[in-house]
Amino acid sequence: MKRDLADVLHAAKPGAAGCFNTLNIDMALSVLDAAENLSRGVIVGIASRHFDDMRAGLRASAYLRAIEAAAVPAALHLDHATPEQFDMIREALDLGFTSIMIDGSHLPFDENVEITARVVELARRYGAGVEGELGAVAGEEGVADTGHDAPAALPYTDAAEARRFVEQTGVDALAIAVGTAHGLYRESPHISLDTIEAAANAVSIPLVMHGATGVGDIAIRGAVSRGIRKINFFSGLLQAGMDEVRACADATHNDYQAFLRACRASWQELVTTQILLYAGDTH
Repeated sequence: MKRDLADVLHAAKPGAAGCFNTLNIDMALSVLDAAENLSRGVIVGIASRHFDDMRAGLRASAYLRAIEAAAVPAALHLDHATPEQFDMIREALDLGFTSIMIDGSHLPFDENVEITARVVELARRYGAGVEGELGAVAGEEGVADTGHDAPAALPYTDAAEARRFVEQTGVDALAIAVGTAHGLYRESPHISLDTIEAAANAVSIPLVMHGATGVGDIAIRGAVSRGIRKINFFSGLLQAGMDEVRACADATHNDYQAFLRACRASWQELVTTQILLYAGDTH
């Protein structure tokens, strides 16, 4: 069932909705199959850094057909679009994406507000939802390396600024900086639950946590209990896929379909685990 961002977040209650970035239809189907088996809404993402390389303009129709055929509410999400990618945002909306993340977090506050409000105004014309970001999340989206220390030194999102940002932009969800990073960690990150709680008390829209791969289960549950309602997960899917590649490194057969089946099974198992964790293990 194709839905926008707000609909999926609402349908994912109790707990938080999972947003899983993908690189191909096999990944997307694995995400949707896991969500259907658990009767949980889900967000299927494509990161802006992969949009052109994976030729999303051609693949979007297949994604959307799969989403529309799913028995659970699902959204197609453009993740981490930058202010310089406004044309990409417009293209994604034209293609049928129902969720857009505009990341102006590296800009001064007023400039972040300005670009985010522009995207909200545009997305409203398409009936799509918008996620903004306020605060510094370490690492590079879509690059699953192992070079990140726990980013404890980065500033957390300020609750008062979060309130002002939401009021001035009209976003449907807000990604906040709570101690996570994109990619993989050398050590477990410290998640500031107090920051999450303060932001949740300051705004009335769902809060988002990026960089969930490698965050411990206890920290995830704590984040959800304090107010996180959307959790982004991607690097773990890349890692699982590459594990299957490495497992087949010495194969002498040419059964590519068997390899794809192994990847899909691995991805679905991982997504299932994450969805259950974000839901509070209610199933």
